[in-house]
Formats: sequence, structure tokens, C-alpha cells
Amino acid sequence: MPDAPTPPGLAPEFLAAQALLRESGIVQADVLTMPVVVARGHALTLQAFLNQDAPPLARVEEHVLDHLPVPVRVRLYYPDGAAGPLPAYLHAHGGGFALGGIDSLDRWKREVARDARAVVVGLDYALAPEHKFPTAREQAVSVVRWLRANAAALGIDAGRIGIGGDSAGGNLALTTLLRLRDLGETLPRFGAIVYGMLSADHDTPSHRDFGDGRYGLSTAKLDWFWTQYLPDPALRTNPEAAPLTADLAGLPPLVLLAAGLDPLLDDTLNLDRRLAALGAPHSLKLYPDMPHGFLAQTRLLSRAREARDDVVAALRRHLV
Repeated sequence: MPDAPTPPGLAPEFLAAQALLRESGIVQADVLTMPVVVARGHALTLQAFLNQDAPPLARVEEHVLDHLPVPVRVRLYYPDGAAGPLPAYLHAHGGGFALGGIDSLDRWKREVARDARAVVVGLDYALAPEHKFPTAREQAVSVVRWLRANAAALGIDAGRIGIGGDSAGGNLALTTLLRLRDLGETLPRFGAIVYGMLSADHDTPSHRDFGDGRYGLSTAKLDWFWTQYLPDPALRTNPEAAPLTADLAGLPPLVLLAAGLDPLLDDTLNLDRRLAALGAPHSLKLYPDMPHGFLAQTRLLSRAREARDDVVAALRRHLV
């Protein structure tokens, strides 16, 4: 059988990385063709491969917030030799609310801590379909509160906290900011939204152009993810769950990163347009030859390292 045609527009380095993954026996997680527990196993194997050769740090510690209705584990990455109190950046991983865990982007989080001279925080938020909206969002809100309340003991500066996330994690980051705003609580100083999963509206140009699965993520997979997270279809337009439908006023500066070959591209472009219409402080950077999910591949991709450096620059700009 001949090989499938190469999807147009992909960077040569991404095609080389995909070939290396295949040669290494990595099986891509596919929630449409395998049970979710099996897909999670393949996702963990991929993350372990991508996390190889991660930079060592002098201090990495974990805590369990067991006072919550659904306890959550957090991991703090401390940069070597930095005197506190340090800025902190909470990053929520992607995976459609159903895949991934605290080891997702472990290498990336270590690199960001090292380069930004900040404490990077990962969280093992509860996954769907076992835990549906709003459990993961409420866990993220609680982690922000916990970081602020325990800042002195953790060696961080309660006034210099940022939040971000990629894909579903971008949704959690943005909905956490909106939730804290609506409750009248102090907001993190900035947010980083990386190809966020922000709307369940799939009737967009980017879904039509890139949603057939040629570039990995597909419209069908996204619909499956949303169904696990929001089994009630009415919630798909709820601004607390799909933040592109929310009032976006009063947010801190946002840094938006987008992949050009991604069915979720229009989520980011529409967020950019709405923020611009409000005059809200934000920036947008597009990686035109990258598909969804490239951020995790700093071991393999110069584009991923560039995107990491963009987040580091934002941390230095907003939290120093």
C-alpha cells in the first residue's frame, strides 16, 4: 500500500519528527478507535518519549490539595540558584480534557523554569469523562488560590503569578481567569493561551480546512472531547465552559500562540479579534507551518523551542 500523501504546508522538521516517532514505535492516541484508557496509555508513552533528556533542576516538589472535593496533585519546578520570592507560572496541559497528566510537558516546564527564573507549576487535573465540567476548572481556580495563600512557604511572590495552558489547558487557563474575575478575586498578572480549545463551534474555516485529521487533531476528535467534558449539549454555549462566548472585559494581558494547520486556529483568531475590539492588552503569534500540539516537542522541533521562548519572554515581561 502506498504511503498516504504528505499533508501540505507542514514544516520539514515536523515531518522528520513524525518519522522518528514512528521508528521509535510510538502509537498515537486515538479516542475514536480505542478505549479512552488505552488512548491515555499511548499519550503517556508519547509524553515520556518527548520528555527525554529534560534538564535537571535542583528542586522539584509535589503537593496534594486534598482539601478539595476532588483532590488535585501539583508539581512545582524551581529554577537553580534563584533567590526568592520568585514569580510563579501555572500551566494546564492539553489533551481534550480527557488525556494527559502531570507528566505532560515535563521537559517544557523544566525548561521554562530554568529560562524564566520562575517557579513553574503543573497540575494533575481530573479528566473527563469520569470528571466533567466544572471539576477541572474549579481545581485550577483552587490551585491559584492555594499558590497565593501559601506563597511565603512556597518561596513565591503572591503578586507575581501567571497562568496559561495549551489546547484544553488553554480553555482551563482562560476560564479560570474569568471565574476569578467574576468572583471579584485578585487575578493573575497575565495569561498565556496556546492554541486554546475555546469554542465548541466547529463550523469555522479552520475546521473546514484542517479538521479532516490529516494534521493529527480532527473535528471528529474535538467533538468527542467536548461530549465527554460537556455531555449536556446546552453547556456548549455556556461562557463558563466555552470561553469564546464569554464577556472578556477586565482580563490581564494575554499572550496568544496559534498553530497555522490546526482546526482550532479560528478559536485563537476569534479570541484575538474580540480582545482587539475591547482594546484589551494582548499579543498574537502564529506558527503557520505547525499543527496542533507542537509545543510539547522541544526535544525535536526548533518551532517548539521558539514558542517556549515566547512564553518565557512573556513571563519576564509581565512577572518581573
